[in-house]
Formats: sequence, C-alpha cells, structure tokens
Amino acid sequence: MSSIPPALLSRLRADLKPFLTSPPPGCHLSQDPDNILKLNGSITGPEGTPFEGGAFMISIELSNRYPFTPPKLRFLTKIYHPNISPSGLTCLSTLKSRPSGTWSPAISLYSLMTTVRVLISEPEWDDILENDVYEDYKRGGWEGKAKEWTRRYAGEGGEEKGKRGREEEEEEHKGKRGKVEEVGKGSNMTTTATTTTTTTTKTSI
Repeated sequence: MSSIPPALLSRLRADLKPFLTSPPPGCHLSQDPDNILKLNGSITGPEGTPFEGGAFMISIELSNRYPFTPPKLRFLTKIYHPNISPSGLTCLSTLKSRPSGTWSPAISLYSLMTTVRVLISEPEWDDILENDVYEDYKRGGWEGKAKEWTRRYAGEGGEEKGKRGREEEEEEHKGKRGKVEEVGKGSNMTTTATTTTTTTTKTSI
C-alpha cells in the first residue's frame, strides 16, 4: 500500500471519533485491522419497516484521495431492496462524484451512514437498481419478501447465510456458463456459443 497522506489520516480520525463516543442511531463503523482504508460496519433495520430486527453488515473502502472522492460502500448481507444491487452496491447520489452525484468533501462518514439508513427505510422507487423488486412492489408483494429476507439473512445467526446468499445471487445475475444459442434461417444455421466468466467478489469482515 502506498503511503497515506497525513491530511487523510487526520480526516479519518475525525470521521471515526463520533462512532466511539456517540454513533448515529442504528449504525456501527470501525477500521479493518488489516487495512486502515477499509472500514467494517453494520446498519440495523429501522423500526416500522420490513427491515426491522435485521443487522446488515457493510464494508466501506476509501481511496488515498478521500474525502475528495466518495467512499465505496457495499452491503455484505443480502437485502431485498430496490436501490441495492445483487452485489451489494448502493444506488445513492451521495456515493457519486459530481456532476452525476452529490458527493462533497464536507460529507462525513457519520452523515453517510445516516443517509444510507434513511435509504433503507425510504426506498427511492424512481431510481431503482432491481427491476424484480420493483415488479413485486407494483404487485404489492415487496414488503412480505423484504421481511422474509430480513428474517432469513439479517436476523440472529443470519450473517453467514446473508453473505452466502449474496454470493449465490451474484452468480445467478452475472451469467450462465456455456450458454449456446442457435439462430437459423432457411438452410443456413449459425451456432453461437457465448461463455460468460463469472467472478465473485468476497470481502472479509
């Protein structure tokens, strides 16, 4: 790892201090013991939502240019949410640089975690990542499935199941191996073999 700028270390200490003394409601965040620019944390599901009672593990990666570039936040626990992808990435303008996003160096990790927890409880249905979730929402079945996933993957003892579920879902969404498509017209037949290599990314916590 390249040397970390002193200004970044100072900023990181300031960002993490509130998590030791007065963390935001329902949020926990700490440094990875093996990498100072990696953070491990959890967000509890807000009361009165389908995610109530769940503890969702997350990871945050910072670059040497933080806070001038936004963090990379990923959910490690499987969650049925329209703004969170199968790989755990979050569709949130705060996590994108301008002009496409609203990230600013003034945004602290405290503020970021609070914003993500609000997103969990108040999905943005006009900015979805998961069409399947949206279809369930239109049919009125979204909350029931979100509650079931919360119980199964984010409830007591669900951390490992949640991570395994995330990996299985990545495999399903990234493609099938050795898929063969045959396209024929008249006496001419063309066989196209499309092979997709699936890579699963696993983050240790």
